[in-house]
Amino acid sequence: MMKLALLFFMVPCCYAVPKNLSGKAFTFGGVTNSYVKLHPTITLNGDINSASVCLRYFSDILDIDRVQSFFSLATRTHINGFLLSKKGNNNHYHIVGDSLAQFWGLPAELNSWNSVCATWDSVTGLSQLWVNGKPGSRKFIFKGGSLAGTPIVILGLDQDTYGGGFNQNDAFIGQLTDVHMWDRVIAPCEINNFSENKKFQGGNLINWQAIKYTIYGNVVEENQINSDFVEKCMGIDDCCSLL
Repeated sequence: MMKLALLFFMVPCCYAVPKNLSGKAFTFGGVTNSYVKLHPTITLNGDINSASVCLRYFSDILDIDRVQSFFSLATRTHINGFLLSKKGNNNHYHIVGDSLAQFWGLPAELNSWNSVCATWDSVTGLSQLWVNGKPGSRKFIFKGGSLAGTPIVILGLDQDTYGGGFNQNDAFIGQLTDVHMWDRVIAPCEINNFSENKKFQGGNLINWQAIKYTIYGNVVEENQINSDFVEKCMGIDDCCSLL
């Protein structure tokens, strides 16, 4: 029985056909080496000189000494090609081309959806992080660099080798949703629209409405947590009708 349980845990769940995950999220329920691998249908040919990533997360982890990894893109030349993570509740990390920028004091909230967008431009070397529509101070990283080769994109863990080298101490605990990536610096108005759940143009490299992915380990695809659900229900019958 123990062998069967272990085998079940290790068998990945894969969607080879692009799937629309609108309203869905991946739930990472504990400190494990479980993760989701995204399959963008792209090869970086050395001409990706700017990029943006947006996503939303829901978590209750406040430990100031604990790092949680949201988005990890690795290439063979740059393990931390494009990484988004946070330490504690108000220290967000953005790494491009193995160069780190830290952003402090942005308004992340516990047990609520937080929108995160990160942009990077090679020509200027400027990186900027936005949390819930509020911009952080711009920082210089990876000026003049570019991302090339076949990317491996992981949600929920940080790659320390190309496609592996995971450390469960970096595991994200909570829900991740609405992951998008563009090969350009998106405009502040686009970031604002994303943060406020308004209409926006989805990512051309990764798009949550048409995404291929594989789940490894104990990750569940389910409906997004709705922190406003109680407010929307007038009674038990009304709540059940929304399910």
